[in-house]
This record gives sequence, structure tokens and C-alpha cells, in this order.
Amino acid sequence: MLVGVRSRTALVLVGALVVQTAVVPHLAVGGHVVDVMLLMAVVSGLIAGPDRGLVVGFMAGVGTDLIVATPFGLWTLVGCLMGFTVGSVYGRFVEGGRLIRMFTVMLSLATGTVLFVVIGRLLGQEFLGEVDLIPILITVSVGGVILSPLAIRALAWSFGLDRLPWEPSR
Repeated sequence: MLVGVRSRTALVLVGALVVQTAVVPHLAVGGHVVDVMLLMAVVSGLIAGPDRGLVVGFMAGVGTDLIVATPFGLWTLVGCLMGFTVGSVYGRFVEGGRLIRMFTVMLSLATGTVLFVVIGRLLGQEFLGEVDLIPILITVSVGGVILSPLAIRALAWSFGLDRLPWEPSR
């Protein structure tokens, strides 16, 4: 069973990476795009807890690090931190409803993006000091909320979840 979960999760993440590189750039708003891989890390923490959030954040981060020209491991660190943090914190608000989930995704994507910029600046990535962060945060957050139902369903399938944490027992 574990092999099936790993295979399905890898398939979903490869699909998300393809969407990130081949589809999302064509949907840019003002030159800014949604970060699908960070969304996968956040959603995995949301639906499966901190352990899976950490693992998926790591895998999504490595995938992102392979396609961007920043220090290798930067996106991996951000993905791990955000997947684990969302899984740890959101568990306390599972009964909060749809608005809490939307706000969690939005805030987590914005936080992950700011964290990426701050750590990148600390590592000497000067170009990150020149970005106009507000439009990027709006695009990443709003776009992430729009795409989150697809990410939730895809990751729930990959994890083999019969129901989501906020759905009633059957």
C-alpha cells in the first residue's frame, strides 16, 4: 500500500511540475504566476498533517529547485517549512470551515513567498531585493486559492484518503 501512495504522490507532483512549467506561465497576470509547487506543499500539510506536508514540501521544493536559477535547496527549505507548519497549525482549526481553509492557503502561500525572498536575500540573491512583492503575493495567494480544490483532490487521491479531514465520517 505504501508503494502505491508513493507512486501516486510522485505522479501528482510530476504533473504539478509540468503544469508549473508548461501551463502556468501562459496564465501570468502582470508577469507574475501562481506557485503550484508551493501550493502542493501547503495543501499536503492541510489535508494530511505535518509529516506528509514536510515530505511533499521537500519533494515539491526539489522539483522547483531543478527548474529555477536560485541556490539549490532554497525552494526545498521553503517547501519543507511551509508543508510542516501548515500541517502543524491547521490541525487545530479543522472544524473552521471553508473560509478558514481558504485563508490558510492564502496566508501560507504569501508567507512561503516572503520566506523565499527573505532567505534568498540572506544568501546573497541581490535580484530578490528588486522585486515588487505586493503584486506577486496577490497573484500567488489568489491564484493558489483558485487552484486549491484541484490540488486538494489530487493529493487526497495520491494519499489514498477516503475523506478529507473536514468532511464528516461516513
